Amino acid sequence: MRMKKIVGAVACLTVLSVGAMAAEMSNAKIYEKYCKKCHGANGEGNPAKKGPALNDKDINELFDALMNLKEKGFEASKHEAMTHNMEILEKKKGIHVDPQTMAKYLYYSFNPEAN
Repeated sequence: MRMKKIVGAVACLTVLSVGAMAAEMSNAKIYEKYCKKCHGANGEGNPAKKGPALNDKDINELFDALMNLKEKGFEASKHEAMTHNMEILEKKKGIHVDPQTMAKYLYYSFNPEAN
């Protein structure tokens, strides 16, 4: 009986782990396809595209910025390209960016202080 509980717990943890990895992969793909041109391959920003750096932001700043876009709508960004890109992602492509998981992805992928 005890062995069944252990096996069940391991199975649940495995499913949760795979789900977490899928969310990170999804964020990585979103960043690669829709964000990298303006924010840089390593979140360093791109002055030519007026894309600010993300690799110097802490996780709370990233989360707040993403939540601001979600809550206040696309006009929350002062940058036309960001407004346009978010509209394409959300409305036209049906890709919903979760602020919490995207902030974690950005922070742990690009901020040198995260490691």
